[in-house]
Amino acid sequence: MPKRARLAAALTLVTAAAVVIAPSAAAENPITFAPRVDYPTGNHPESVFSADVNGDGRPDIITADRYQHALSVLLGTGAGAFGSASSVYPGPEPTGLAAADLNGDGRTDLAVSTTGEVSVLLGNGDGTFAQRVGHAVSGGAEGVAAGDLNGDDRADVVVSRPEGITVLLGNGDGTLAAGTDIAGGGYSRGVVLADLDGDGAADIATAGFFAGTVSVYKGAGDGTFAAPLAFPAGTNPIDVAAGDFDRDGVIDLATADHGSGTVTVLSGPSYASPVAIPVGPNPYGVAVADLDGDGDADLAATVAGADSVAVLGNGDGTFTPATTLGVNTWPTEIHAADLDVDGRTDLVTTNRHADGVSVLLNRTVPPVPPTADVSVKLTARPYIGLFVSQINYTLTIRNSGPDALESGSVTVAIPRYARITPGTGCSLAEGVLTCSTGPLAVDGSVIRKFAHPVNPLAVGTLTLTAERTASTPADSNPANDKSRSECAIFGIVLVACR
Repeated sequence: MPKRARLAAALTLVTAAAVVIAPSAAAENPITFAPRVDYPTGNHPESVFSADVNGDGRPDIITADRYQHALSVLLGTGAGAFGSASSVYPGPEPTGLAAADLNGDGRTDLAVSTTGEVSVLLGNGDGTFAQRVGHAVSGGAEGVAAGDLNGDDRADVVVSRPEGITVLLGNGDGTLAAGTDIAGGGYSRGVVLADLDGDGAADIATAGFFAGTVSVYKGAGDGTFAAPLAFPAGTNPIDVAAGDFDRDGVIDLATADHGSGTVTVLSGPSYASPVAIPVGPNPYGVAVADLDGDGDADLAATVAGADSVAVLGNGDGTFTPATTLGVNTWPTEIHAADLDVDGRTDLVTTNRHADGVSVLLNRTVPPVPPTADVSVKLTARPYIGLFVSQINYTLTIRNSGPDALESGSVTVAIPRYARITPGTGCSLAEGVLTCSTGPLAVDGSVIRKFAHPVNPLAVGTLTLTAERTASTPADSNPANDKSRSECAIFGIVLVACR
């Protein structure tokens, strides 16, 4: 498996991974969520994640309950509802949570950052977990993420610490190798894995709470990382997320700035020009997802001081004034997932002062993707001259809507014995004539021409078929994608086309 594919697979189940969403030109609909539904957890929930931990195909919710010294597991009962919380993992105060298959058995396991270690809980596949196994982390762990950091198809773990990060490579059996510390400073809190430089290797970004920066650790692909590069964010950034916000194919970063009441967006690959977006008092967590179904990455941030979630995003790197969603008291972390399996991304927040979670089910009406009905018409007209005879072909490409055409291509397979002279907008390569068009308004058309010289001694039939082979947006009526022309040739004496 190529390194880039391994990275994508490894980042499927992690606490925070980059979100890359295929762009769409569909018209947006207003983001709408059902009223929140609250579920109790343990005391002081600090982190939240969603995964199917009992193998029934329904997403479940897991929270790290710091002052309970435990995790809460809420099994999904269907349609985005959840059962009562069950408590697992008695141990040190949990501060962060990641889910991944750490031992390769196809079941969801958990990695938990704590005040003194990172704990691994192997899943039994029925919603229960084996007893935790602790791995020491110097200075205490804050956030945690899991993914393949060294290209061996095994899940590894990284934790953020006040002094930097610790990387613990997975052995593939649920155990972790001794951690490697990398100094970073700034009191690292949130942590995210993403390929920030496009080399196929996982990089690491952390939010530096006291430094007001994002630290980026470039990965070498073998589990080692360079010393961090620091980029300015807002005041007291407490969480960080990654995604392609401006559709340029480069991963960007966003922070929740607890002290300045902003979400700061840092566009990659330079990350040098932060843009602060006011969202309200005391932002805490930030997540990236397509919330309105338009194919573009949106942002959702918890606003702890306003007991709300701010949703923003235009899909071009700019962000609208936030849509505000009410949740319970003092929301901290936020996780985006399809909790009711309806194809729309939902949200769940931990609410520290309410000892519970708020589930927000997405009710946004998905946009209707644009379509353009491209029709193809090929006509042939013989020209019999004194010295030169040829068949002149006219190819008409028309857009019948209902939306504008961005681009299109029509191809014609040329028989081996035919000699085609392409005109403007057409090219001939390896026996295939390709004619293209740029943007066309509704009811607009473009004409492409080409010719076939007639050999004075030629006798036979020349049949050409033009076919639409590509167009953007999608074609809505394939019935008119083809057009055929047939010419009977008897030297230069008679050429008849239909």
